[in-house]
Amino acid sequence: MTKPTKKQHTTRRKRATSRADSRAATKKTVSLKERLIKAWQRLIQRRQAFLRRRPHRSFRVTKRRDYRRSLKLPGYFALTKQAWQLIRKHWRIFVGLAAIYAVLGVLLSGLMSQDTYQQLKDTINEANQEGALGAVMPTLALFAGVVTNQLGGSTGGVGSSQQLVGALIGLYIWLTTIWLIRGVTADKRLKVRDGLYNAGAPVIALAVLVFIALIQLLPAAIAAIIYGAADTSGMLQQTVVLMLAAGATILIVTLSIYWLTSTLFAMVIVTLPGMYPLEAARLASDVVLGRRMRILLRLMWLLVVLAVVWAAVLIPVITIDGALKTVIPALNWLPLVPLVALMLVAFSIVASACYIYLFYRKVVADDSAPA
Repeated sequence: MTKPTKKQHTTRRKRATSRADSRAATKKTVSLKERLIKAWQRLIQRRQAFLRRRPHRSFRVTKRRDYRRSLKLPGYFALTKQAWQLIRKHWRIFVGLAAIYAVLGVLLSGLMSQDTYQQLKDTINEANQEGALGAVMPTLALFAGVVTNQLGGSTGGVGSSQQLVGALIGLYIWLTTIWLIRGVTADKRLKVRDGLYNAGAPVIALAVLVFIALIQLLPAAIAAIIYGAADTSGMLQQTVVLMLAAGATILIVTLSIYWLTSTLFAMVIVTLPGMYPLEAARLASDVVLGRRMRILLRLMWLLVVLAVVWAAVLIPVITIDGALKTVIPALNWLPLVPLVALMLVAFSIVASACYIYLFYRKVVADDSAPA
């Protein structure tokens, strides 16, 4: 029996290599198909799971038994009292947190300049030269101007980068407040530094949810801009056109607020360890399903309470500031009203986080099925 030559060995190796390559290519093709099939099956399963969680269908009237869902909550005043008692019991933590926000806001993002406030005040005084606005309306107009400047970020002399830093500080204070509330409600002894050092992990996930919230508010902003442009151009002179435009704007704004309800709960859920933003949005949507309007009313109540607090604090400060600087002109440089407004913003973030977290826990405690 003759031994195979080197040429025959080389030929056999080439054939074996080609067979192995063909088998590997076949495997790759099959695995790609399988991956595509599995991905498609996952999408179908996800859609079916979503439909099982949602009793509503397009162009089909939902039966009352399918959308009624229990929601056992304390009254409006009772829930507000619980949030206030929590803040008062741990006031050192929450006051310290608000003070840190105020200091960081002054140092990093800036506050409403005294010149901007003085220009706003001079504009209102010019409109009230002959007393046409009375004695109360100028103060209320000044209060509205300060609130608009704080909420809109147009604080005068502050660049867009500083406004972005201010927004990031607000998000971090929100995360820290939620982290501290979760700890103190579990009877843990915590300090402000514990929250500041440990609460920042989900900041990117929270930023994603804020971006989702901005997208949800986009229809309301577009509707408001179109309505303002139509009003300025004189297209709304006729009563019928005015009613139709106002009705359409209100409906679009209501729709944006309706979407935003679940996102606020998602901003609490995302603080859980290992939680992704889209998963938090999905869980929050399941929580509010069938309860959205009742939850929305509670959140509107929070806005009413904060508006009352702002008015009760800021209007007397505006009055005192005007009287004090009239008597002592040397104090015109002192930005008393902008400082108080910044402190109110810090208090609003902390108080809103406390209220929404307690509200979220009450809603989650009632674990009835969506339908």
